[in-house]
Amino acid sequence: MTGIMQAVLGTAPAFNPASGLYTRAYAGYYLDDVNYFAGATQTFQAVDTGVLTSVGGENYSQQWLGYFRPNTTENYRFYLTSDDASYFWIGAIAISGFTTGNANINNGGLHGPQTVASGLVSLTTGIYYPVRIQYGNSTGPETFDFFFERVNTNPGVGVSNLTGLSFYNSSTRAF
Repeated sequence: MTGIMQAVLGTAPAFNPASGLYTRAYAGYYLDDVNYFAGATQTFQAVDTGVLTSVGGENYSQQWLGYFRPNTTENYRFYLTSDDASYFWIGAIAISGFTTGNANINNGGLHGPQTVASGLVSLTTGIYYPVRIQYGNSTGPETFDFFFERVNTNPGVGVSNLTGLSFYNSSTRAF
C-alpha cells in the first residue's frame, strides 16, 4: 500500500514525514484552471512550516501540497482569504480528481479580498489527511491567508499557524 493510500485510510504513511507543506510558485495567473500547475513555469519552491506565505506580486500562481494531521478529534472548519482565486481540498480528493466544483473551499474568480469557509470536516487526531491549496493573483492587492478553527473546542477562534500540524513527503516534495 502506498503512503498516499495509507494516509487516506488513516494509517501511518509509508514515508518519513517532514514538517510543513511544500509550496511552489509559477509564472502567470492560473485562471481557476486546477491543471495549470502541471505545465506552468515554476519560479519558486519552499517549505512553509507555520503560517502559509504567498510569494507576492502580480500575475503569479502558487500551490501547497502535503498533509494536515490534527491534534484533536473533532470538527474543523477551514478558511481561505484571497485576492484573487483560491481553492482548498482535504482528503483523497486532494490527491486526484480535484476540480473547482468539488473543492472544500471554492474562493474562485477575479475579486478583491474575500474570505470563504469550508463546511464542517470531521477529523481524527493523528491521521495524515492529504491537502491541496491553490492560489493565484492576477492584478491588484496580493492577499492570501489560510486558517482553521476547531469547532468543538474553540468556535470562532481562527488559527493560522500550522506548526506541528502540517507535513509533506520529503522524497516527492508533495504527497
